[in-house]
Amino acid sequence: MNSSKIGPYLTHFDKKIMIMALLVLFIAASGYALSWMVGACLRWEKADIITLTFTGGMRNISAGAVLATTYFPAAVAVPVVLGMLFQQMLASFFGYVMEKHFHRDVIEGSSAE
Repeated sequence: MNSSKIGPYLTHFDKKIMIMALLVLFIAASGYALSWMVGACLRWEKADIITLTFTGGMRNISAGAVLATTYFPAAVAVPVVLGMLFQQMLASFFGYVMEKHFHRDVIEGSSAE
């Protein structure tokens, strides 16, 4: 993606961009959180919950970037680029949280025996 097309929209970081970034962050994080909750509510195994969480959280944002820059004005690509910024960070964060959560379950399970 040629990010120079959206450069002018990101050089002036204002309230509108901040609200858009927070909304994109919320939407991206909700994919991970809701997927994890569904797996936990269905009482799936650890591996299945992890798979569901990352499958529900990760999105094919590059396809959105191509569509946004090809068929729409450059401003349409701004939320897509913001999503790209958050996607890997959220994957790392939820991976860390799940590792801590499942490690805690292993410790609590072994002490209960």
